[in-house]
Amino acid sequence: MVMMMAPGGTLEMAKTVLDEGADAVYVGVVGWSRRGAQDELNDDEIRHTIDYALARGKEVRVVVNTLPSSTELPMFVERVERYAGWGAQGFMISDLGAMRLVKERLPHVNVHTSVGCGITNYEDVRFLRELGADYVVLPYRLSVEEIRQIKGAGKVGIEVFLFKTPSGGKICPGKCNMSSYFSFRRWLDTEGKDHFFGSASRGGDCLRVCQTEWNFNVDDIDYRMPMTIKTNPALWLEELPDYLAAGVDCLKVPGRDRSAVLVRDIVRVYRRAVDTILESDRPDLSVFASELEILRGRWMTERAKRDNRLLRQAIDESRRVAAA
Repeated sequence: MVMMMAPGGTLEMAKTVLDEGADAVYVGVVGWSRRGAQDELNDDEIRHTIDYALARGKEVRVVVNTLPSSTELPMFVERVERYAGWGAQGFMISDLGAMRLVKERLPHVNVHTSVGCGITNYEDVRFLRELGADYVVLPYRLSVEEIRQIKGAGKVGIEVFLFKTPSGGKICPGKCNMSSYFSFRRWLDTEGKDHFFGSASRGGDCLRVCQTEWNFNVDDIDYRMPMTIKTNPALWLEELPDYLAAGVDCLKVPGRDRSAVLVRDIVRVYRRAVDTILESDRPDLSVFASELEILRGRWMTERAKRDNRLLRQAIDESRRVAAA
């Protein structure tokens, strides 16, 4: 049975998606996941979410997908063991050493690779499975045939995002460090965790500088081209039956940095769509098309507001550094 996993960027969102039909919720830890603190949960909220999910027969995945330094690994392990002790059933991890360490210490939990692992082929999947990955998240997005090949390469759960990149891009999701070139500040929290503002990989916030327009030119050559470094994904629906038939085990709803109301409505539609597919040999998904089109518009509106806010922040930071 395919698992639908939805985001919990706030405690309200986490509880809402579980109520609306998600089988699992994923929540980020402040300073330890690839989102800003406003889209992550503190320990009290994480424990409340775990208790709420378990009482309803649902699951929680905790996102700890930054890249911990050697001095931070003991803190990392202590946190993972704490959340597992509370009842978290899995963790989303980018760092390869941390992935193996978690599986060695906690063999009973599910390890999900994060998008930062940058999977491109079935040999990547085989390598990550050998490190202890139970689920591998594929970049948005590979073809159905590629998913079949990866699924056939070994016994590992396949996780896909429920959105796609319409026109490609120049950046592999999870592998970018552009923000840190615009703003690089660091601070230690009360536990000694090192935060790098501007670097999502180290617990800071991605400033979305790739979302603005750029001019590409080559020195001494009469060549200039406007370009967008990374295009934003869009929600999708029509391909869903083929993806499930190809062996996808986990459907990941995006949106930790969106509003709880929007994410709630997205989960509602996808829950009904997935149930329709599972209950019929010839599912008719056209009944969901108009709803999803409205959701796409709302998604784009919220995304634009978020990107504009982060871009202004990047500009302010670069001016601050220039003036210093």
